[in-house]
Amino acid sequence: MTSIGAAGQEKISQATVLVAGCGALGSYVAEQLTRAGVAHLILVDPDQVSLTNLQRQALFDEDDVKQHRLKVMAAKNHLNQINHEVEITPLPAPLSIDLLNELDFDLVIDCLDNYQARDLINQAAWVHQFSYVFGSCAGNFGNVMLIDPSKGPCLNDVFPDLEALKATDCDLIGVTTPLVPLVAANQVSLALHYLVDPATVNYDRLLTIDAWNGDFNYFRVQKRPDCPVCANHKLTVEPDVSPQVRVLCGSQTYLMDLTERLDLNDLADWLTDRQIEVEQSPKFIHFTFNQNELSAFKNGRLILYGAPDLADAENQFDRFLAVTNHLMTQ
Repeated sequence: MTSIGAAGQEKISQATVLVAGCGALGSYVAEQLTRAGVAHLILVDPDQVSLTNLQRQALFDEDDVKQHRLKVMAAKNHLNQINHEVEITPLPAPLSIDLLNELDFDLVIDCLDNYQARDLINQAAWVHQFSYVFGSCAGNFGNVMLIDPSKGPCLNDVFPDLEALKATDCDLIGVTTPLVPLVAANQVSLALHYLVDPATVNYDRLLTIDAWNGDFNYFRVQKRPDCPVCANHKLTVEPDVSPQVRVLCGSQTYLMDLTERLDLNDLADWLTDRQIEVEQSPKFIHFTFNQNELSAFKNGRLILYGAPDLADAENQFDRFLAVTNHLMTQ
């Protein structure tokens, strides 16, 4: 392909891409990037695969649902069978400032389903000077845009009502299945263009897609002089260090950020001594405790999956911390 060529493919094969969200858009995007031959994919998503996902998340299957697999782990398994040469780092956690600060990447692809996390990426992109590919789906309508606040408009310029959009994050809006691959394909196309020839990409073009009527339109977006992000030049989203348990919107996944950290190696040894199987990665471990699946992270974050309600999740966290308190570190 002349627009990529051997030199362009070499650039792609050396690139690290962070895919934020491994649901509808993220599963398509991750598969296409794996087939394109990127060097390294970082997948960030806290959820497990559920039966309702399968109509729009083509990377997963019913066995993933039966095995209660984390989306990022299920994605890694399937992607490794497509192209084993691609290094895949699964991180079953919500996107956070800590993660963005810790990770090295060439490009971020926003495949999220909430504007709170999108705002975080947008602010971090301005502070740390990186580019990302925004993508969203709602009903029959999708949006795609390459954003780098240091080179063009930011997400707040695209959506001046961003604060109002963040307030609707927990509202459940259906997505028509054919829209997802259309948006994902355009995200990947922009990503490859950026990785191969960043000097010729556009940072001010918003693509809108109407999958029902088959309409594709481009709009030029201009920076606003009163944009709060571009004027601030610093993050206004602070890391949450509260130990309070929080539920992720639209799921039975709960998280707690500890004020002290767990020593993951000691915790893994403690669990193994009690004949509890541990799935261990450099940044987290995943295990089952009292018939509940948990993930523990180096930064002190705990995630619990499948609790029926907040009260039960709080009880399960309390029981776990009561017996592992001696493994806490500063």
